[in-house]
Amino acid sequence: MKIQETRKPIEFTVPTYGEDAFYVMEDIGEFYGYYHRHREFQISYIVKGSGSLMIGNLLRTGDEGDVFLIKPNDPHLFYKENSVIAATNVHIVHLFFSLDKLETFFNMAELSAIKNLFYHLESSKMLSGSLGLNLRDLFRNLKHEKGSKKLMRVLEVFSLILQREKDLISLYSGLTQLDFHESDGIRINTVIKYALDNYKRNLTVDEVSSLIHMTSTAFCKFFKKHTQKTFVTFLNEVRVEKACQLLVNKRVESISEAAYQCGFNTAVHFNRVFKNIMKVSPTEFVAQRSIEEKSI
Repeated sequence: MKIQETRKPIEFTVPTYGEDAFYVMEDIGEFYGYYHRHREFQISYIVKGSGSLMIGNLLRTGDEGDVFLIKPNDPHLFYKENSVIAATNVHIVHLFFSLDKLETFFNMAELSAIKNLFYHLESSKMLSGSLGLNLRDLFRNLKHEKGSKKLMRVLEVFSLILQREKDLISLYSGLTQLDFHESDGIRINTVIKYALDNYKRNLTVDEVSSLIHMTSTAFCKFFKKHTQKTFVTFLNEVRVEKACQLLVNKRVESISEAAYQCGFNTAVHFNRVFKNIMKVSPTEFVAQRSIEEKSI
Protein backbone atom coordinates (compact mmCIF):
# COMPACT_ATOMS: atom_id res chain seq x y z
CA MET A 1 0.00 0.00 0.00
CA LYS A 2 1.34 3.41 -0.92
CA ILE A 3 1.97 5.67 2.04
CA GLN A 4 0.50 9.15 1.66
CA GLU A 5 3.19 11.80 1.41
CA THR A 6 3.39 14.31 4.22
CA ARG A 7 4.97 17.72 3.99
CA LYS A 8 6.67 20.09 6.31
CA PRO A 9 5.50 23.66 6.79
CA ILE A 10 4.86 25.53 3.80
CA GLU A 11 6.36 23.81 0.78
CA PHE A 12 8.52 26.35 -1.05
CA THR A 13 9.68 25.70 -4.59
CA VAL A 14 12.85 27.59 -5.43
CA PRO A 15 11.93 29.57 -8.58
CA THR A 16 14.88 28.53 -10.72
CA TYR A 17 15.05 29.54 -14.34
CA GLY A 18 16.80 27.93 -17.29
CA GLU A 19 19.47 25.28 -16.82
CA ASP A 20 21.50 26.93 -14.06
CA ALA A 21 22.74 24.51 -11.41
CA PHE A 22 23.10 27.30 -8.83
CA TYR A 23 20.27 29.78 -8.25
CA VAL A 24 20.66 33.07 -6.41
CA MET A 25 17.89 35.06 -4.73
CA GLU A 26 17.98 38.34 -2.82
CA ASP A 27 15.67 39.65 -0.12
CA ILE A 28 15.96 43.42 0.10
CA GLY A 29 13.95 45.34 2.70
CA GLU A 30 12.11 42.29 4.01
CA PHE A 31 12.72 38.60 4.55
CA TYR A 32 10.53 35.95 2.90
CA GLY A 33 7.94 35.90 5.65
CA TYR A 34 6.81 32.30 5.92
CA TYR A 35 7.94 29.29 7.91
CA HIS A 36 8.81 27.05 4.99
CA ARG A 37 10.99 24.28 3.63
CA HIS A 38 12.42 23.24 0.26
CA ARG A 39 14.42 20.39 -1.21
CA GLU A 40 17.48 22.46 -2.12
CA PHE A 41 20.52 23.13 0.03
CA GLN A 42 20.60 26.82 0.99
CA ILE A 43 23.47 29.11 1.92
CA SER A 44 22.36 32.56 3.10
CA TYR A 45 24.51 35.62 3.81
CA ILE A 46 23.20 38.71 5.61
CA VAL A 47 24.78 41.62 3.74
CA LYS A 48 22.96 44.33 5.70
CA GLY A 49 20.71 44.58 8.74
CA SER A 50 19.69 41.99 11.28
CA GLY A 51 16.81 39.80 12.33
CA SER A 52 16.12 36.34 13.65
CA LEU A 53 16.19 32.87 12.17
CA MET A 54 13.83 30.18 13.35
CA ILE A 55 14.93 26.74 12.17
CA GLY A 56 13.04 23.71 13.37
CA ASN A 57 12.04 24.99 16.80
CA LEU A 58 15.27 26.89 17.46
CA LEU A 59 15.45 30.69 17.39
CA ARG A 60 18.76 32.41 16.66
CA THR A 61 19.79 36.01 16.01
CA GLY A 62 20.90 36.85 12.50
CA ASP A 63 23.31 39.78 12.18
CA GLU A 64 25.23 41.44 9.38
CA GLY A 65 27.93 39.11 8.08
CA ASP A 66 26.34 35.92 9.41
CA VAL A 67 26.31 32.89 7.11
CA PHE A 68 23.69 30.14 7.37
CA LEU A 69 23.97 26.65 5.89
CA ILE A 70 20.45 25.24 5.78
CA LYS A 71 20.00 21.57 5.01
CA PRO A 72 17.35 20.40 2.53
CA ASN A 73 13.90 20.12 4.10
CA ASP A 74 14.83 21.90 7.34
CA PRO A 75 11.83 24.22 7.98
CA HIS A 76 12.96 27.78 8.63
CA LEU A 77 11.96 31.41 8.79
CA PHE A 78 14.03 34.59 8.63
CA TYR A 79 12.25 37.34 10.51
CA LYS A 80 12.63 41.10 10.99
CA GLU A 81 10.43 43.00 13.42
CA ASN A 82 7.83 45.28 11.84
CA SER A 83 9.04 48.11 14.07
CA VAL A 84 12.52 48.16 12.54
CA ILE A 85 13.01 51.47 10.74
CA ALA A 86 13.68 51.70 7.01
CA ALA A 87 17.28 52.78 7.57
CA THR A 88 18.05 49.32 8.92
CA ASN A 89 16.31 47.38 6.15
CA VAL A 90 17.80 44.00 5.53
CA HIS A 91 19.67 42.71 2.52
CA ILE A 92 20.21 38.97 2.42
CA VAL A 93 21.53 36.82 -0.44
CA HIS A 94 20.54 33.16 -0.79
CA LEU A 95 22.36 30.54 -2.85
CA PHE A 96 20.34 27.40 -3.68
CA PHE A 97 21.50 24.14 -5.23
CA SER A 98 20.23 20.57 -5.40
CA LEU A 99 22.46 17.92 -3.86
CA ASP A 100 20.61 15.23 -5.82
CA LYS A 101 21.04 16.88 -9.22
CA LEU A 102 24.67 17.84 -8.59
CA GLU A 103 25.89 14.54 -7.19
CA THR A 104 27.97 13.81 -10.32
CA PHE A 105 29.50 17.29 -10.12
CA PHE A 106 30.47 16.86 -6.47
CA ASN A 107 31.92 13.42 -7.21
CA MET A 108 34.96 15.08 -8.82
CA ALA A 109 38.08 14.34 -6.77
CA GLU A 110 38.87 18.04 -6.45
CA LEU A 111 35.53 18.59 -4.65
CA SER A 112 35.67 15.62 -2.29
CA ALA A 113 36.16 17.75 0.85
CA ILE A 114 33.33 20.08 -0.12
CA LYS A 115 31.08 17.11 -0.92
CA ASN A 116 31.82 15.62 2.48
CA LEU A 117 30.80 18.88 4.15
CA PHE A 118 27.49 19.31 2.34
CA TYR A 119 26.38 15.70 2.04
CA HIS A 120 27.27 14.69 5.60
CA LEU A 121 26.16 17.80 7.48
CA GLU A 122 24.44 16.45 10.59
CA SER A 123 22.44 19.66 11.10
CA SER A 124 22.00 23.12 9.63
CA LYS A 125 24.78 25.44 10.78
CA MET A 126 25.88 29.06 10.95
CA LEU A 127 29.09 31.05 10.78
CA SER A 128 29.19 34.21 12.88
CA GLY A 129 29.67 37.58 11.20
CA SER A 130 33.27 38.20 12.23
CA LEU A 131 34.25 34.93 10.56
CA GLY A 132 32.13 35.40 7.46
CA LEU A 133 33.18 38.89 6.44
CA ASN A 134 35.48 37.63 3.68
CA LEU A 135 32.38 36.24 1.94
CA ARG A 136 30.68 39.62 1.70
CA ASP A 137 31.83 40.72 -1.75
CA LEU A 138 31.36 37.24 -3.20
CA PHE A 139 27.70 37.13 -2.16
CA ARG A 140 27.02 40.72 -3.18
CA ASN A 141 28.22 39.95 -6.70
CA LEU A 142 26.70 36.48 -7.12
CA LYS A 143 23.38 37.81 -8.41
CA HIS A 144 25.13 39.54 -11.31
CA GLU A 145 27.50 36.76 -12.36
CA LYS A 146 26.83 34.49 -15.32
CA GLY A 147 28.33 31.34 -16.81
CA SER A 148 31.83 30.30 -15.82
CA LYS A 149 32.36 33.43 -13.68
CA LYS A 150 29.34 32.50 -11.59
CA LEU A 151 30.63 28.96 -11.13
CA MET A 152 34.04 30.29 -10.06
CA ARG A 153 32.43 32.57 -7.47
CA VAL A 154 30.31 29.70 -6.12
CA LEU A 155 33.40 27.53 -5.76
CA GLU A 156 35.13 30.39 -3.92
CA VAL A 157 32.18 30.53 -1.52
CA PHE A 158 32.42 26.77 -0.95
CA SER A 159 36.18 26.96 -0.41
CA LEU A 160 35.98 29.78 2.14
CA ILE A 161 33.23 28.01 4.09
CA LEU A 162 35.28 24.82 4.07
CA GLN A 163 38.23 26.72 5.54
CA ARG A 164 35.96 27.74 8.45
CA GLU A 165 34.37 24.32 8.90
CA LYS A 166 35.62 24.01 12.49
CA ASP A 167 33.98 27.35 13.34
CA LEU A 168 30.50 26.35 12.15
CA ILE A 169 27.89 26.48 14.92
CA SER A 170 25.22 23.77 14.98
CA LEU A 171 21.59 24.87 14.63
CA TYR A 172 20.21 21.52 15.74
CA SER A 173 17.19 22.09 17.97
CA GLY A 174 16.54 18.53 19.08
CA LEU A 175 13.45 18.33 16.90
CA THR A 176 13.62 14.84 15.40
CA GLN A 177 10.20 14.55 13.72
CA LEU A 178 9.62 17.33 11.21
CA ASP A 179 7.00 15.79 8.92
CA PHE A 180 3.41 16.90 9.14
CA HIS A 181 0.56 17.73 6.79
CA GLU A 182 0.57 21.07 5.00
CA SER A 183 -2.56 22.24 6.85
CA ASP A 184 -0.68 21.77 10.12
CA GLY A 185 2.28 23.66 8.67
CA ILE A 186 0.04 26.63 7.86
CA ARG A 187 -1.29 26.60 11.42
CA ILE A 188 2.21 26.50 12.87
CA ASN A 189 3.23 29.36 10.58
CA THR A 190 0.27 31.44 11.79
CA VAL A 191 1.17 30.85 15.45
CA ILE A 192 4.88 31.60 14.97
CA LYS A 193 4.26 34.83 13.07
CA TYR A 194 1.67 35.98 15.63
CA ALA A 195 4.04 35.30 18.52
CA LEU A 196 6.90 37.16 16.81
CA ASP A 197 4.63 40.14 16.13
CA ASN A 198 3.08 40.27 19.62
CA TYR A 199 5.70 39.00 22.09
CA LYS A 200 5.99 42.43 23.74
CA ARG A 201 2.52 42.26 25.27
CA ASN A 202 0.67 39.83 27.49
CA LEU A 203 -0.02 37.00 25.06
CA THR A 204 -2.25 34.17 26.28
CA VAL A 205 -2.70 30.61 25.10
CA ASP A 206 -6.45 31.25 24.72
CA GLU A 207 -5.77 34.15 22.36
CA VAL A 208 -3.33 32.21 20.19
CA SER A 209 -5.42 29.02 20.07
CA SER A 210 -8.44 31.00 18.83
CA LEU A 211 -6.36 32.15 15.82
CA ILE A 212 -6.28 28.62 14.45
CA HIS A 213 -9.76 27.70 15.72
CA MET A 214 -8.70 25.25 18.39
CA THR A 215 -9.51 24.91 22.08
CA SER A 216 -6.67 25.80 24.44
CA THR A 217 -6.21 22.15 25.43
CA ALA A 218 -6.13 20.93 21.84
CA PHE A 219 -3.76 23.72 20.82
CA CYS A 220 -1.30 22.94 23.63
CA LYS A 221 -1.16 19.29 22.56
CA PHE A 222 -0.88 20.27 18.87
CA PHE A 223 1.97 22.75 19.44
CA LYS A 224 3.89 20.38 21.73
CA LYS A 225 3.50 17.52 19.24
CA HIS A 226 4.99 19.51 16.34
CA THR A 227 7.68 21.51 18.17
CA GLN A 228 8.48 19.33 21.21
CA LYS A 229 8.05 22.35 23.46
CA THR A 230 5.12 24.18 25.01
CA PHE A 231 3.89 27.45 23.53
CA VAL A 232 4.85 29.28 26.74
CA THR A 233 8.41 27.92 26.46
CA PHE A 234 8.59 29.02 22.82
CA LEU A 235 7.25 32.49 23.66
CA ASN A 236 9.77 32.87 26.49
CA GLU A 237 12.59 31.87 24.11
CA VAL A 238 11.45 34.53 21.64
CA ARG A 239 11.35 37.15 24.40
CA VAL A 240 14.79 36.22 25.76
CA GLU A 241 16.28 36.23 22.25
CA LYS A 242 14.90 39.72 21.64
CA ALA A 243 16.18 40.87 25.03
CA CYS A 244 19.64 39.57 24.12
CA GLN A 245 19.55 41.66 20.95
CA LEU A 246 18.64 44.77 22.94
CA LEU A 247 21.41 44.15 25.47
CA VAL A 248 24.09 43.28 22.90
CA ASN A 249 23.29 46.30 20.74
CA LYS A 250 23.02 48.58 23.80
CA ARG A 251 19.53 49.76 22.85
CA VAL A 252 18.41 49.87 26.49
CA GLU A 253 19.88 51.54 29.57
CA SER A 254 19.30 48.62 31.94
CA ILE A 255 18.48 44.94 32.13
CA SER A 256 15.10 45.77 33.64
CA GLU A 257 14.23 47.95 30.66
CA ALA A 258 15.08 45.07 28.31
CA ALA A 259 12.81 42.80 30.36
CA TYR A 260 9.82 45.14 30.17
CA GLN A 261 10.30 45.87 26.48
CA CYS A 262 10.24 42.15 25.71
CA GLY A 263 7.01 41.28 27.51
CA PHE A 264 8.13 40.34 31.02
CA ASN A 265 6.08 41.86 33.82
CA THR A 266 8.84 41.76 36.44
CA ALA A 267 12.63 41.78 36.38
CA VAL A 268 12.65 38.83 38.80
CA HIS A 269 10.65 36.67 36.42
CA PHE A 270 12.85 37.78 33.51
CA ASN A 271 16.04 36.88 35.38
CA ARG A 272 14.70 33.41 36.22
CA VAL A 273 13.53 32.66 32.65
CA PHE A 274 16.69 34.14 31.11
CA LYS A 275 19.00 31.97 33.22
CA ASN A 276 16.93 28.86 32.51
CA ILE A 277 17.27 29.41 28.74
CA MET A 278 20.74 30.97 28.46
CA LYS A 279 22.32 29.10 31.41
CA VAL A 280 23.74 32.41 32.69
CA SER A 281 22.09 35.41 34.33
CA PRO A 282 21.43 38.59 32.29
CA THR A 283 24.25 40.33 34.20
CA GLU A 284 26.69 37.51 33.40
CA PHE A 285 25.57 37.53 29.75
CA VAL A 286 26.26 41.26 29.40
CA ALA A 287 29.66 40.88 31.09
CA GLN A 288 30.63 37.99 28.79
CA ARG A 289 29.69 39.94 25.67
CA SER A 290 31.69 42.93 26.89
CA ILE A 291 34.78 40.73 27.26
CA GLU A 292 34.24 39.25 23.78
CA GLU A 293 33.95 42.71 22.20
CA LYS A 294 37.20 43.85 23.81
CA SER A 295 39.03 40.76 22.56
CA ILE A 296 38.06 41.36 18.93
